[in-house]
Amino acid sequence: MRFLKSRGNESFYIFRQMKFDVFSIVVLLGALQALFFSIYLFFLPSRNKIQNRALAFFIFILSYNGFETLNWSSGLFKHFPFFEFCSFILVFGLGPCIYLYVRSFRAISETKKAWPHFLIIWPMLFCRLWILVTWLLQVNGREVLIDAGMINDWFCAIAEPLSVIVFTIYLIFAVREYRCMVRDHVQNGGWTPEEKESIARWLKKLLIVMGMFSVLWTATVGLPFIYDTGNQNYYVIEVALVVFIYWIGYAGYYRSRIIYVSEQRKTSPYIDHLKRDEIERSLSALSQAMEKDKLYLDPELNLNSLAAYIGVQPKTLSAVLNQVLQKGFSEYVNTWRVEAVKEMILDPDKRHLTLTGIAYDCGFSSQPTFQRAFKSITGLTPRDYLQNSIQIQN
Repeated sequence: MRFLKSRGNESFYIFRQMKFDVFSIVVLLGALQALFFSIYLFFLPSRNKIQNRALAFFIFILSYNGFETLNWSSGLFKHFPFFEFCSFILVFGLGPCIYLYVRSFRAISETKKAWPHFLIIWPMLFCRLWILVTWLLQVNGREVLIDAGMINDWFCAIAEPLSVIVFTIYLIFAVREYRCMVRDHVQNGGWTPEEKESIARWLKKLLIVMGMFSVLWTATVGLPFIYDTGNQNYYVIEVALVVFIYWIGYAGYYRSRIIYVSEQRKTSPYIDHLKRDEIERSLSALSQAMEKDKLYLDPELNLNSLAAYIGVQPKTLSAVLNQVLQKGFSEYVNTWRVEAVKEMILDPDKRHLTLTGIAYDCGFSSQPTFQRAFKSITGLTPRDYLQNSIQIQN
């Protein structure tokens, strides 16, 4: 009982020492909102799980940052050093999450291997554990080669600007994916033109906000190299992050619901209303268009034009592709294009052509799209496939 009373008094003392001003309360509510929304997104049913989970992890990192901000704004860091030991770890996941989220709108199958993008988190975690172990040894009177505080100073001096660089690089990659999505006119997953335009607007808005955040983050980290500002330079970006947490919570929830409802509308309820002979006719016309008429050779081919060619509604074609063939539009068409590329690679008369030239001849509109589609479907890069084919023939 004495121990419980002592612990209770200590908790009450800590609570009284906390500075729960308006800013801290706003940060707390925003962090909780982001935490709950990230959990909701993670478990939200979707056939494109990487899309939801990339955004969920992104928002979870923002939630963690919110609690980290609350830690110093309320004075909790004096009693709970957890956030001090764990800083500059999860932040390295922000860039990969944004990149994978934007990329997931182009092709589901191309984003299955997401884990390599987060490898940088592991050395950061190792460094933090190293600092923690060194600190514990010092606290217990053991001798260490390097002081824990000195290691921490070195780590922060490197990790902080490195986190900005990693985020900016991945943001550039995300912008490139967005531009490719708009340029290629690909209606992945059977999106209607209206839905695709809405998605493009959402991604553009998100990337613009991320670009502003990147500039602010760079200025925050770079400003102390020009003149000493103490910790005041962090207030602006922390306030901006709180505002962004509330915005992404509202906008992200609204957008995820639109996407979820759109996916539900395209799936089984519609296919169940199609007659069996109508499905068979669509499959036969689709096979004719690809196998004999070779429509996949047209780089401008999209869901609407293919549906018009075979004489069905776009939503009927989308339902047949997604529910019967278990493929999105771009995945289906790229499968035919990859098969055509493989035939040309094995043709001795085509050996004078480059791989990029063959890809364009087979309907691909860009070299990166060709590389990703080929590896996704065959498991090999085009060059590896070519070398293996030459070895087998010899």
